[in-house]
Amino acid sequence: MWKFVRHHEFYLGTLIFIFSILWMVFFLGSYNWFVVLPLGISWLGLICLFDFFERKYFRHSIIPDTHARKRKLFLITVISLLFCVLLDGFGVFITRLWYYPFWSLKVYLSIAPFAYVAYSILLYLLYEFVRDLIMHNKKVQKWGVVTNGMYASLMKSELVLGVAGYILNILLISKIYSSPSVRFYILTLFFVSTFCIFEYIGFKQNKKTLTHDLLSGNWWPIIFILVANVVAIIVIEFANAPFQVWTFANWPFDHLRLLNLPIIAILLWPIQFPVFLSMLRTVFPSREVIW
Repeated sequence: MWKFVRHHEFYLGTLIFIFSILWMVFFLGSYNWFVVLPLGISWLGLICLFDFFERKYFRHSIIPDTHARKRKLFLITVISLLFCVLLDGFGVFITRLWYYPFWSLKVYLSIAPFAYVAYSILLYLLYEFVRDLIMHNKKVQKWGVVTNGMYASLMKSELVLGVAGYILNILLISKIYSSPSVRFYILTLFFVSTFCIFEYIGFKQNKKTLTHDLLSGNWWPIIFILVANVVAIIVIEFANAPFQVWTFANWPFDHLRLLNLPIIAILLWPIQFPVFLSMLRTVFPSREVIW
């Protein structure tokens, strides 16, 4: 099967993506959970397309046709489930900053694991493709000097910040209905705290962390994240705008929107990348390049 996918990946991706969008346009305005399902399926088409270009130009792929790639895809799948359970846990069930109007809880629980994995793999491939595209035939230049003592102290501070953020979130949940700002603070704290904790875990594993790169003057990962984020918002959020498979609500300054997407949500969107990638860093082998 994987050999077939490998040889026809571009055509499969194109057909899946176009069919998914045409399906939803055909039923525009007459939606139920089954009709909106192809929006998530369209992510599979995008995964095939970006994996095709990544494999063609940079010889990287997540198609599990070797033992190493099977393990890599398994690790991405596990972290994807953890990341999205936390993401929807805070975003949907705690803060209600977005919700799924066409899905009952039963349908959601049946479909969500597959959507989680497709969503996160797409984020990973977007970041990897942008990184490889920008850094092709380039060498990373680092200008800062990071001492072991300073780095260790900062990472311990990140651990404290991460734990404190989760504790503060527990306290804020009791005030969640007092203001939309509180909901936003809870979600932002979740992102920052999770990133800090997993950066510390990566540090303890003697793996390369984003924090170390930034301290040493390598700001390229931030550029990769911002560029990948623009593409992700277009192919995920703006594609969802006409269909509202998920709907945003209860955001600060909620009336300020672009294609029905709150401006504050757009500004917060990029933070998903360092959180998810720092989680991946802890399970990927040290030789695997992330940042």
